[in-house]
Order: sequence, then C-alpha cells, then structure tokens
Amino acid sequence: MVNDIQNKIIIIGGGLIGELLHLMLKSKGFEINHFAKALKIKNRTFALSPSSVDWLRSLGFPSSFFEALSEIKSMKIFDSSIKNSVTLDAEDVHKPALAYMVNEKDFNVAIKKTFNNGKNFKKLSTDFEIKTEQEQVILKFHNEEHKASIIIACDGANSMVREKIAINPLKHDFKQTALSFELKVKSEIQKQAFQFFLKESILAVLPIRKGLVSIVWSCDYQFFEKLNNLDDKSIENELNLIIGNYYKDIKIASKKEYFPLFMNSVESIFKDRVLLVGDAAHFIHPMAGQGLNLGIRDIIFLEKNIDKKDYMDIGLKGFLRKYERVRKEDVSQMGFLTFGLNWIFSKKSTIVIGMIEKGMSMLDKSKFLKQQLIKKAI
Repeated sequence: MVNDIQNKIIIIGGGLIGELLHLMLKSKGFEINHFAKALKIKNRTFALSPSSVDWLRSLGFPSSFFEALSEIKSMKIFDSSIKNSVTLDAEDVHKPALAYMVNEKDFNVAIKKTFNNGKNFKKLSTDFEIKTEQEQVILKFHNEEHKASIIIACDGANSMVREKIAINPLKHDFKQTALSFELKVKSEIQKQAFQFFLKESILAVLPIRKGLVSIVWSCDYQFFEKLNNLDDKSIENELNLIIGNYYKDIKIASKKEYFPLFMNSVESIFKDRVLLVGDAAHFIHPMAGQGLNLGIRDIIFLEKNIDKKDYMDIGLKGFLRKYERVRKEDVSQMGFLTFGLNWIFSKKSTIVIGMIEKGMSMLDKSKFLKQQLIKKAI
C-alpha cells in the first residue's frame, strides 16, 4: 500500500510531452502537480510513427484527431546528385503508413478534449530549487514548496531542471540551421514524402494534405545565410530547382521559422528522485522526424514499467534504473543513425560520394535492408 507521498508526482514542462505524460500518469491514478512556463503554440507539423498513433488511441484521444491525420505511405530519398534514390514503402513491412502528419494546433486541441478541461497547470518561475530527501523530493519556490515521490522534467533541450540538478549534457553542434515553413503546391503525388541529401543542406518535404506540404530545410551556416537573405519568391525558385519535377506552382504559405541544430545526450537520465524525459533527456537531428516520437516512447516505456506493479515507489533508484536501461538502447540507436547519416551526406569527398551512390543502389535493391530501416523508423 503506497503512502500519500508515493502517489504524488510533480511534472515540470508544459509542451506536448509534458501534457501527454500528465494524461498517462493521471490515468494510472497518480496525483499530479504540473508546473510550466507559458508556451506559445507554433505552426509546427509533426510526423507521428504508427506506434505513437496506436498509443494515442489507447490514451483516449478523440476520433476526430485520427480522422484528420495525413498518411505518409512512402518516402523517396535522394543523394546529392538527385539522380540516385531509394524508395521506402509501408507495404514492404505490411503497414498502412510509414508516418502520420499532424499540426501542433490540432494536437493541442485533441489533448484539451482528452483532459475534458481537467488540466490545471501552475506557473513555473525561474527561481525554483529542488531538494531531495530519502523518501521524497521537494520543489521549493520563494514562498511555497511542494512535495512528491518524484519530479519528472520534460522542459526541453535547454532544461532548467537538468541544469539545477547538475546533469551536464554532452552536446554536439551540427553547425547547421533548420528553416521550416509550409508550401502550397500543385501535384498528382499524394501520401509520399521526399528527403534530399544535398551538398549544402538536407531538405525534407512532408505532405500535410492535398496541395500543402511541410518543408524542413537543414542548412550549413553559409547556405542558410544565403537563403535568409532571399525573399519568398527567390526561395521558391531555389526549391523549384530541387522539387520541380514533383511539385508545380510552388508558393510559401506560412511564416518561416528557423532554429540551430545540435544533439544532446546525457550519461544518466535521472539523479536521486528527478527524472528527465523527452528533449530534456535527448535531442537529435530532425532529419528523421523522430524527436517527438522518442519522447512519446519515453512515456510508453514508463507506462509499461508502472503497469508491472512490482514497485512501491517510482521515485526509487531501482525503478528508475530499470526504466533507464530499456530506454538507453533505443535513444542511442536513433542518435547514432541521425548523426551518422548527417556526417556521411555532408562529406564532399569524391570517394565518399562514390560509396554513397553504390550504397544507395544496394539498399534500393535489397528488400531485407529496406525492411530493417523502415522497422527501426516506425
């Protein structure tokens, strides 16, 4: 029988992962104290893996959310010559789709409906302290304090919690900036995504719905400066040189957003009774579109460990160590994959380019290799 403190959990961080974590823990009967800074919902689009979508169904998301998802059934990947390509198809692994596209605003509406307006965040100030004791952890503010079995931090790649408990991230700067926006297009192609590994950039084109695609353009500093100094028409012309065979009448349809690209990892995702989840624990290159899915898988595996019911207190080191072990391999593999692909395709050596061309040709001809790559991604 758990005592009062053992049933209390503090969540810090109010993004999608924080809200989904709250929903899961609430469904398990925990008492949640949720602290977050005010967040502005952006016009971002996410690619959800089939396993993430299945889990959201189990969480009780409304049917309208799933009806609005846009399927990606295949992806065509090009090397820097834009001549050699590999096509990954959901049919190769007997799945209905490789991924499902969703807008952040629609995601937040669905979360709100699932909460039934029962969500109650408390504003997080920057002057908080965290004090751990043998049987509890305390979140202290200037004039109040809150006690719980565990604090779970999902406050982003620049986590304040991680800094305050002195878990130092291992950071790799890709020396790239990502530019993202939506694009109106005319095309007969439906439900197919494109990834172009170019000499100065990596371009992802993801269908949102008919006539609208999401662009994520990861650029080295020099190429980004060039793009950033162009007006919309000139950027459209640049895109037309790359994707003009597949899309016509290209027109930028949203505000352009940009952010620096880096990779974060930590040696341990917990310290005492504080656990890091989502981007606070791991932050990878966006080329694979797996950042949100990794965070969702953090929650899924935490739920699985809770469902085993072989614990008295999820804040104890034994429980957290078991959870850390099951997450470490998945996160390490995805980080290694994105880091390796970025390194390989950013090389301009003729020897490396020749190896890439041969490798892509072998991959496209091997159903087994393509199946393994798809299975890892979804």
